[in-house]
Amino acid sequence: MKRNKRLLIIAAVLSAVCLLLTGCAAKAPSESEAVTSAAETSGSEETARDASGTTLIEMSGTSARITGNGAKSGNGNIIIVSAGTYTLSGELDGSVIIDAGDESVTLVLSGASVSSSGSSAVNAVKAGSVTLTAANGTVNTLTDTPEYIFDNDYSDSEKEEPDACVFAKCNLTVTGGGKLTVNGNYKNGIKSKDTLTVEGADITVKSENNALTGSDKVSISASALDLTAKGDGIHSNGEAEINSGEITVKSDDDAIHADSSVTVNGGTINIDAHEGIEGTLVTINEGNITVNASDDGINAAQKVDGVTPRAEINGGEITITMGAGDTDAIDSNGDIAITGGTINITAQSAFDYDGKAELLGGEVYVNGEKISEITNQFGGGMPGPGGGRGENFGNVPPDENGEFGRDRGNRGFAGENTDIPPEMPGTSAA
Repeated sequence: MKRNKRLLIIAAVLSAVCLLLTGCAAKAPSESEAVTSAAETSGSEETARDASGTTLIEMSGTSARITGNGAKSGNGNIIIVSAGTYTLSGELDGSVIIDAGDESVTLVLSGASVSSSGSSAVNAVKAGSVTLTAANGTVNTLTDTPEYIFDNDYSDSEKEEPDACVFAKCNLTVTGGGKLTVNGNYKNGIKSKDTLTVEGADITVKSENNALTGSDKVSISASALDLTAKGDGIHSNGEAEINSGEITVKSDDDAIHADSSVTVNGGTINIDAHEGIEGTLVTINEGNITVNASDDGINAAQKVDGVTPRAEINGGEITITMGAGDTDAIDSNGDIAITGGTINITAQSAFDYDGKAELLGGEVYVNGEKISEITNQFGGGMPGPGGGRGENFGNVPPDENGEFGRDRGNRGFAGENTDIPPEMPGTSAA
């Protein structure tokens, strides 16, 4: 009997201990809860992602309050180290750096202002792809500095990278219904070293060099763009494609430039630039395009070896107004083909081509008069003293770079001699 009582007492004690341990376990915070709490206080630790799956980053001065994992802050910078969606709000005096390996990262700007005093505002050093979204109904600003400091693991002094207010070594997509202003005070505004896609965005860019750059390709759809650039408005070493949207470009160089090809499938494009649209192949299928240029309006220039330059217009409403002097509305180092659309040209020289030109359709007006064939006007340069252009004017072969020189009209100096060197009086810089 005594033995049974002892067993009952032992069992009761064990039960009480178990209940006590269970209660303690229920009240103890989980590891993720503890880390989240610490991060919300200090803003400097990686934390567990919130219930929505988005990491929230509230910026203030040189620090940030982070709720969620994959990001940390320090030395005035926010560093994103893993895949995910990150929503930024507030003001940061520093940079947002993406160092996420091959993973995809989405930055959502929700009333965000990022101003860097030593580098890019957004610098995607490593990522599979980056999407930059301006949240609906918000106003956002990204600003860099006129002088970059290349002294950390996220910069390259030899390559001088980064070199844009928004810089990505991977594919970059910019989108969203909010407003985004980018101030590229160093060189470029927005740059991807792969493909830059702008879709459904509202962006204003001011830049010391190119406003938008996609080294491989630039693709624009359904976007409102206001671009002011001391270099090119839109630049690619490969292709540029405009499908739709409203685009205004003021550029000291080319408004739209792609070494390989420029294709316009639609949209409203207003250009005020040194040159309007330039590429080895320039194709306009649709769109409402207005060009005011001081050099060439549309220029199919030899930028790719082995490809015959061609300017082709298949549709659209195109108005080209050229400045005085040796300027060409539509210029091709190869061929010109017009199959459709309505083209209104005001210029001293409407067409200049070195291959063949075909007017197969559409309506073309030059200085108010409708034309039925394309006449080669060879740059429109005034004849030089003592004999004018000469019978071989316009047939001088290109140099080793495929360039004929901007001031073609100066070939006519001294009569039939078309070999006058470019430093002769009256020539202009390229």
